[in-house]
Amino acid sequence: MKVLILGAAGKAGRAALAAIRNLPGVVQVFLADHDAEGLAKMATLPAPFPIRLRYLEAHHPRDLRERLREADLVLGCVGPFHLHEEEIFRAVVETGRDYLTLCDDAGVTEEALSRQEQAAAGGSRVLLGCGMAPGLSNLLALRAASLLDRVERLGFFWRLEALSSLGSATLHHLAHSLAGKAKIVKGGSESRVRAGGWPEMVDFPPPAGPAVLSFLRRPEPLTLTRAVKGAGEVFFKAGIGGRAEDFLLHALSRLGEEGYAEVLLNLLGLTGGRARGAAGEGRCPTCLRVTAEGTRGGRPFRVHLAAAGDYYRVTGMMVAASVSWLRDLDPPPGVYSPEEGPDPLRALPFLRASGARFFMAEEPLA
Repeated sequence: MKVLILGAAGKAGRAALAAIRNLPGVVQVFLADHDAEGLAKMATLPAPFPIRLRYLEAHHPRDLRERLREADLVLGCVGPFHLHEEEIFRAVVETGRDYLTLCDDAGVTEEALSRQEQAAAGGSRVLLGCGMAPGLSNLLALRAASLLDRVERLGFFWRLEALSSLGSATLHHLAHSLAGKAKIVKGGSESRVRAGGWPEMVDFPPPAGPAVLSFLRRPEPLTLTRAVKGAGEVFFKAGIGGRAEDFLLHALSRLGEEGYAEVLLNLLGLTGGRARGAAGEGRCPTCLRVTAEGTRGGRPFRVHLAAAGDYYRVTGMMVAASVSWLRDLDPPPGVYSPEEGPDPLRALPFLRASGARFFMAEEPLA
């Protein structure tokens, strides 16, 4: 299997490369990015397969398709996803390549799911959201829902603790996701709420502790309702960094300009003056919690599942689990939501290797 990693020089791309390094069946890897300096640093990385570097501007359709044709499997790590993913998806379908993407943009996810027939006709197998969120978040929700006889409410709660350790593309997409309207399910129907609104204090397992979270535009409410029937309420809330950092990101989302984003991030000393496109360094601790409410044995019941670890390491290992799923199960061509990808039993060995920790709590409701 020849693998192409788009956005390879970013933190997610590097994590994906590290995670697939020991997977059987990978015979060659192409690393593509517009960051030539970042690519050059990856040329000497130890790997059991040949590594080839490819300079690529993802918004150039012809160059993108040339790169795709070199590989059997494409890993999508190019952010911000709301700017690049639609063009990459079109190119993947046109060239008939298999595609695993980290895309966490709700609008792009909805568009990709609507093109099921085109992907199937072109011979492409596309798995959406194969990272920590979406990806692991969906697996936790499915598991929590399976512990109830009837699911009435599903809540996603996500805390990213180190804003300065995120890549620039991730920061820009988070600011984008805090603007506009977030789709949720309320009263059994799709509804829209202001992204960044309705803050609430949410508890996380130690050492994370409590954090203030607000609505975020995410694809999980869209895809979970396809897999968990009957849930009358599904929503996603997030908090990024400390209170000052979270306030900053909310401010950037209102400004909506990347230039302003860079200015304000540098003013607060969060980027250390790094160049546009460069990734933040260091670990990125994160905690993800899913709470399902419903009934068990005829009684109201609540289930909490949580995962904590390094955002990029967990994301990389979810990519590896997704590659394993595609190779071993050999699904037919089409577009797959995260719930249709690797199941918890397949993903667990990879997640353990990432150092992720898992928590569970159950409680009857009065």
